[in-house]
Amino acid sequence: MQRILKIWVLGLCFSSTGMAQIRSIDPDSAFVEARKLAFDGKRKESIALLKTVLFKYPNYDEIRLFLASVYSWDERYKSAKAEYQILINKDNTNIDFWVPYIKNEIYDDEPLSAIELAKKAMQILPDKSQLAILKATAEKNNNELQKAMQSINTFLEKYPDDKEAIAYKENIKENLVSNHISVSYSADIYSEIYDPMHYYTVQYGKLTSRGSIIARYNLNNKFKTYGSQFEIDAYPSIAKGLYGYLNLGYAKSSIFPSWRFGAQVYKSLPSSFEVSAGIRSLKFGDDFTHIYTGSVGKYFGSSFAFVVPYFINSAEGWSKSSTFTYRKYRANADQFFAISGGFGFSPEINRFGFDNAYEPIVSLKSQKFDISNNFKLINNKNVIGAALSFVRQESVFDPGKYFWIFSFRINSIVGF
Repeated sequence: MQRILKIWVLGLCFSSTGMAQIRSIDPDSAFVEARKLAFDGKRKESIALLKTVLFKYPNYDEIRLFLASVYSWDERYKSAKAEYQILINKDNTNIDFWVPYIKNEIYDDEPLSAIELAKKAMQILPDKSQLAILKATAEKNNNELQKAMQSINTFLEKYPDDKEAIAYKENIKENLVSNHISVSYSADIYSEIYDPMHYYTVQYGKLTSRGSIIARYNLNNKFKTYGSQFEIDAYPSIAKGLYGYLNLGYAKSSIFPSWRFGAQVYKSLPSSFEVSAGIRSLKFGDDFTHIYTGSVGKYFGSSFAFVVPYFINSAEGWSKSSTFTYRKYRANADQFFAISGGFGFSPEINRFGFDNAYEPIVSLKSQKFDISNNFKLINNKNVIGAALSFVRQESVFDPGKYFWIFSFRINSIVGF
C-alpha cells in the first residue's frame, strides 16, 4: 500500500511539473526549435514538441500546418489529413491549407480523394492555378491523361494568361496522344514437337472523351498454316471510377476461334485498389468455350500490381489459370517495365490447345514467367518495347511430360 502511494505522489509531482512547463512555454521559440528538429531529421521529437505547443495554443494555425507537413514527410498521411481537416474546417478560403492537403492525398496514392478535394477547393477559389494543376496531376496519376488535359483547358478558358497553367498544359501535351498506330512481332520457339510459331499484329487506337477504341489485325503462322483475325476493343467510361472493356473478333482461319467476344467491368476502390469481373467467349467449330475472369489490383504511386485468374468449364472439368503482374509506369501508360508469372493456359495469348484439329484443350498444366520493357524513343509519343517469356508446358500427346516454350516479342507505338 505504501509503494502504491509513493508511485501516485511521484506521478502527481511529474504531472504538475509537466503542466507547469506547458503553461510557461513560449510558442514562437518552441516553433523555431521544432522546425530545426524536423529539418535535422528528428521528426518524432519535432512532432512531440509541436503537439505540446498545440495543447496550450490550439489556434496557432501555422504550427498545426507545420505539424501536418511533418506527418506527411514521415509518411503518416492519415495523421496529416486529420490536421489539414481541422484547418480547412476553420478557414476553407486559405489556399495555403488546400494545397498541402491535396498534395498529401497524392503522396498517399489516393488520386480519387485528391481529385475530390481539388474540386471542392476550386469551387471556393476558382482563380488559383495551383488547384487546377493539382487536380490534373491527380488525374494523371490515375492514368486519366485526357481528363487532366480537360481540367487544364477548362481553367485556361477562364484565365488564358496564367503562365503556370500554360506550362503544365505543355507538359501534359508531351505525354497525351489521341491516336496511335502500333506494330508488333513475336515468336514461340519450342524445345520439341513443334516448329516455331510467328505472330504479327497491326493496330490503330483512338482516345475519345467517352473512352478508347482499338482496331486490330492479327496474322499468325502456326502449325505451318497462316491465318488472320480482325478484332475491335473498346474501353468505355461508364461512371466515376467505373469503366468497361468490350471485345469482338472474327476469323475464317482454323488456327483462330471463328468468333470471340469479351466483356468486363472495372471499378476503382478506396486505397488505390481496382477490381474487375468479366467473361470471354471463343467459338471453335460449332461450340463456344466460355472463360470467366476478373482481376484484383492495387496502385502504388506509379506502380500497379494485379492478379488475373481464368476459370473454364469443359467436359474435362474446371480448368484454372492465373497470372500475377507487377508493372512500373514511366511517363505514360505505354511506357513501363513489367514482370509476371503464373500457371495454367492463358486463353488471351493464342496458345489455346495443341491438337491437330485445333480443338480447345484447357486441362493441361503450364507454368510461365515473362519480363517486358517499353520505353520512349525520341519523345513520349513514340515507344519501343521488347519482351521475353519462358513457359513450361505439359504435352497434349504425353500428359505428365513437359517441354519448354521460349518466346520473344518486339513492338513499336507511334502516337499523334
